[in-house]
Amino acid sequence: MNNDNLNSELDRITDLGKARADEYTERLLAFVEEMESSTPQPSIPLLSELALARVLILRLVERYGTTRGLTEARDAFDSTFDQMKPILEDIGKAKGPFPS
Repeated sequence: MNNDNLNSELDRITDLGKARADEYTERLLAFVEEMESSTPQPSIPLLSELALARVLILRLVERYGTTRGLTEARDAFDSTFDQMKPILEDIGKAKGPFPS
């Protein structure tokens, strides 16, 4: 496989991964929102969100070992935050400033 074909295949895989990540994100968000709407206690959604973050970290550590797994988890968080920052800022503007 030449370099152009390899780059094309890697781009295709990356695009597929992004599409699946968006789909999974939507499904997980729907799951958390469903839990929130079905429970009267506000701590339950927070616990589910924390559990999802912990599962990601544990999965990466199981896959790559302690050192690389934790690095991968930090990279995943940082890249996700960078990608979502404009969206989060727009959501914050829509709701107004946080009360002091």
